[in-house]
Amino acid sequence: MWSYDQFRGAAIKIHHDTVRDYLTIDFAQEVEARSVYSEGMIVRYDKAGHVIGIDITDSMKLFGGSDCMTLQEVCRFLGVSESTVRRKVRANKIKHTMEGNRYRFRKSDVLGLAPSNPRVVPP
Repeated sequence: MWSYDQFRGAAIKIHHDTVRDYLTIDFAQEVEARSVYSEGMIVRYDKAGHVIGIDITDSMKLFGGSDCMTLQEVCRFLGVSESTVRRKVRANKIKHTMEGNRYRFRKSDVLGLAPSNPRVVPP
């Protein structure tokens, strides 16, 4: 599923293929002139040398080794406050588990929120 959003005045398109674990971020609808691959990331350029998109071939590596994220990690990744994430948890919009009194989120569930959030960028 593709998502079109506004981010700092520019339209961007974000797509995450959960089956292939492939994340695509398009900054502009230009013709690709060249691309550079390095360590699981492809940066696409137009004829003028401007970055027009980024592809991450193994997107779960963005999160490190563990399969779980803390509340603070989710907030940092999504670019939102803790109160926003807590509200979404109470509204059952984010899947989670509890370890004692602490929230834990599966990385695949959090990454699935990326298409609806234009602030998601690789760290």
